[in-house]
Amino acid sequence: MKCLLLTVSSHKGRVSCRSVSICIRFLGRQGRIKEALCVFEEMESKFGCKPDNLVYNNMLYVLCKKESSGHLIDFALAVFRRIESPDTYSYSNMLVGLCKFGRFETAVEVFGDMCKSGLVPTRSAVNALIGDLCSFSAKEGAVEKVRVKDPYRTFTILVPKVGGNSDAIQPAVGVFWEVYKLGLLPSAFVIIRLISGLCQLGKAEEAVKVLKAIEGKKLSCVEEGYCIVMKALCEHCYVDEASNLFGRMLSHSMKPKLAVYNHVITMLCKLGNVDDAERVFKIMNKNRCLPDGMTYSALIHAFCEAGNWETAYGLLIEMLGLGCSPHFHTYRLVDKILRENGQMDLCLKLERKLETLTLQKLCKDGQLEAAYEKLKTMIEKGFYPPVYVRDAFQNAFRRYGKSKIAQELLEKIDEIDRT
Repeated sequence: MKCLLLTVSSHKGRVSCRSVSICIRFLGRQGRIKEALCVFEEMESKFGCKPDNLVYNNMLYVLCKKESSGHLIDFALAVFRRIESPDTYSYSNMLVGLCKFGRFETAVEVFGDMCKSGLVPTRSAVNALIGDLCSFSAKEGAVEKVRVKDPYRTFTILVPKVGGNSDAIQPAVGVFWEVYKLGLLPSAFVIIRLISGLCQLGKAEEAVKVLKAIEGKKLSCVEEGYCIVMKALCEHCYVDEASNLFGRMLSHSMKPKLAVYNHVITMLCKLGNVDDAERVFKIMNKNRCLPDGMTYSALIHAFCEAGNWETAYGLLIEMLGLGCSPHFHTYRLVDKILRENGQMDLCLKLERKLETLTLQKLCKDGQLEAAYEKLKTMIEKGFYPPVYVRDAFQNAFRRYGKSKIAQELLEKIDEIDRT
């Protein structure tokens, strides 16, 4: 390509900037960085043309966006500073390169100069700047440098930082608000990274501001952002803030995910607000969001601590009816409160329900030996599973050609029923 430019120059005189620009871009795409630099440096002396913005931008593209060596970023800065009137692409290419090679302070300075010039960066540049600043802030917030002295030499080590450095993410937040004022938003995955970073560093209030700024933009990340912020607020037991944000979700016709309901219910149960937790549970059912074991466990523990055995028992029966197996501690807690209140018949009923569910799961998973022992134990206790569970037991053994073994055990139940 360089030889072609020399041939054109010798036959027709000056080579246009467009031709040089195409040559630089082509060489860059081929990974021939040194040759592209050579063409750029020699374009005035050998080709008789002065670089314009198109040439500068393609040179910056090669140095900053392609797989070039880190030491070339200083040369890219020198090229950038030679441009009399940098345009959007000049700044954007430079921002991507600086972030790529970890020159974040310089990147923020270049971004500030760009804003002063009234130019709007490309979305890819904004994504790189905010995304990499968030990654950098996570590292800065997680460790700190400590000087260690010994008799021979002094050296520095990195140790975990208790509580993190909440100010480390501020440059990323500042960039977000600047581009927001310019009418530009980063991509959804970058916004999520920013919100996550803020929550991890204990800046949930700042995350809420970012969330409110984007909620009217119809972005796909809004509901995921709400879930992240709700988790952070609930984990720190910020009841008022979490309640307001939860109400905001409902008022905007959003359908909170199961995780959001679980965070809110768990927080309220932890604080002993069982009435509020029950109200949220009813909203959950009304919105047809199916609860899971975590939902029920939090509520059951809270009602047991409040001494409300009726509701705790009802929730556990409902949980078993949905096929959710309770943790052993949860079952024991309900069993204990029932015994303390003289509800021995309900204890027996609960044990039968749990045994039946366990047998069903063993049959479903094909654990024939365990299923056989479980049914045998149930019969010895006088627990006889319902017909649909017996059918499941027989079908499980039939699939593996062992229906005779199952039939022998089931016949014992039939004999007991007849007597």
